[in-house]
Amino acid sequence: MENLIGYRQRTRGFMMDSLPLAGGFETNPELREKVDDQGHLRPFRGDTVVFQADDILKRRAEDLQKILYENCGDMLAEPLKPDNFHMTLHDLSSNGTGDAFEQKMEQNRQEAAKILNLVRMESSESIHVNTVGVFNMVSTSVVLGLEPADESACTRLMELYERLQMVVPLNYPLTLHITLGYYRPGCYTSEQRQRLGGTFVRLNREMGQKFCLREKNLRYERFEDMNHYISL
Repeated sequence: MENLIGYRQRTRGFMMDSLPLAGGFETNPELREKVDDQGHLRPFRGDTVVFQADDILKRRAEDLQKILYENCGDMLAEPLKPDNFHMTLHDLSSNGTGDAFEQKMEQNRQEAAKILNLVRMESSESIHVNTVGVFNMVSTSVVLGLEPADESACTRLMELYERLQMVVPLNYPLTLHITLGYYRPGCYTSEQRQRLGGTFVRLNREMGQKFCLREKNLRYERFEDMNHYISL
């Protein structure tokens, strides 16, 4: 499993330097699965396992979101509801339809429930994480990047992630983050890229803050779009 040094080596580069150095940039083509050209969230169904953010972390994320939209709202989709702010532990299924997809999600729910019930019985202490920076996540969204506060937190998070790999194996590692907003699909100018980068610099002046992720707040959730999540 990845340790804290490995996590930092893998993530610090793209968390701290996530935009092109010159010129404009274009959003990820896959973004249009979630957001239309007018910035409205499209229907996008699926399921996931998340840490629901507590009130303290939600307020911090909401403060960052407000400044982001004040400065770069022309580049962003409709705002995400702060009540839905969460840290994804493990993606499961997404953007499917039909009976087979419903059956797959129900299978995911049952298997995830068994794992989460065992996790709650273990009575682990709260997992501490630190804020690292606001950054551009694969030209799809703007997120608040996080990292484990210490080695024990890293070990626990990686253990939880590996358990959920038994439900749906993913081909990418865990990157801790809270999504602040999705882009509006399209191409953005050099001026807009510079403005976004300047906003990141402003937001990232106060990082390194410690927050708690509580295992009692781990949830299996389904979503209808990126603003509508239901815990089951």
